[in-house]
Amino acid sequence: MKPASPYEVRERKVYRPTERCGQGPYRLESDALRAKYGERMVVVACGKHAISGNYRITTTRKPQAVTSNEASFGFYRENEACKAHELAATSGVAGGGGASSGGGTGHHGGATTTAPAKIKSMTLEQATSVPEGCVRSAVLDTSWISTEDNVAIDAHFVIDVWSDEPNDLEGLVFVVEKSAVVADMTLQRWHAYRDASDAYYKAYMANLDVEVRAGRTKLLDSKVTTPPPPPPCAEAQPPRPSRHARWVPGYWFYEDAKFHWIAGLWDVPEEDVQRALTVQAPTPPPAAPVHDEPTETQPTRTAVWTPGSWQWDGRAYIWVAGAWRIPPDAQHTWQRATWTINAGKAIFAPGGWRVRVRTGR
Repeated sequence: MKPASPYEVRERKVYRPTERCGQGPYRLESDALRAKYGERMVVVACGKHAISGNYRITTTRKPQAVTSNEASFGFYRENEACKAHELAATSGVAGGGGASSGGGTGHHGGATTTAPAKIKSMTLEQATSVPEGCVRSAVLDTSWISTEDNVAIDAHFVIDVWSDEPNDLEGLVFVVEKSAVVADMTLQRWHAYRDASDAYYKAYMANLDVEVRAGRTKLLDSKVTTPPPPPPCAEAQPPRPSRHARWVPGYWFYEDAKFHWIAGLWDVPEEDVQRALTVQAPTPPPAAPVHDEPTETQPTRTAVWTPGSWQWDGRAYIWVAGAWRIPPDAQHTWQRATWTINAGKAIFAPGGWRVRVRTGR
């Protein structure tokens, strides 16, 4: 039987990201409690959606000893909202009514960079509460112990959290909870607890080994999936294509030991298309540019070129250049944006991923 825990919570702090979709790295910093006998730190993500990713904890002990450890966390992620299926164009905006085959502001779909030597993390805002009934994703659980009657650890901790593709961070907070051994602990009782705890985990690991060998349990690989991504690229948003369209920012995709920037896009609800709530223009758009072709090499093996389109900004047509994109899966193909003329007005139909239609013989 597992012995009763002698730890009690001494400190709990809550932090929140500032964006809906993101990869990080996000930084959490904390100092040790300097508690006698033992100290424990648990970090969880708590929000509307499950997340997964990687973390690095860097421990700076006094006076100057520094150690670092990396691992992955999470069983799965719910990030469909951050990889929209119904899309309406990309970065690369060329102004005015004339045609342009590319250019624009910001970065494009084929940008690459190697992993930075040091993590450039974003600091999180401090929050005041944890959402009720939230989905919990355990990030890390680590502890430090002393075999004698003294402080377990005196150090500063830096925790960097990131993911290989965007996590849906809607309503999410990171909770850092630190516990310490109860103040009235004695050295004799501490040794007794450690002996009982060691015996429990020895028996637990032996039983786990039996379950794994029998095929009833599978151990998850905690190997880091990717190095930390670079900072997000600045993007110029094309005109909003419909009343309820939501901007989904670009992200870094890691393949062949390189990061590839996948540009942001507008997610257009199907209802907006059906109810003709998309953008309307008083005149038809100009002809498409002659050279509407990729200006960059294919960034990843699964990337598909999504052609550009004319869009109306309320005053004039602007050409929004195409970009390389990654489809949801092999069953989807890109349907380019079009304009339909009705009663003298031009109605915009945004492009997007569509499931391939299989035709039988």
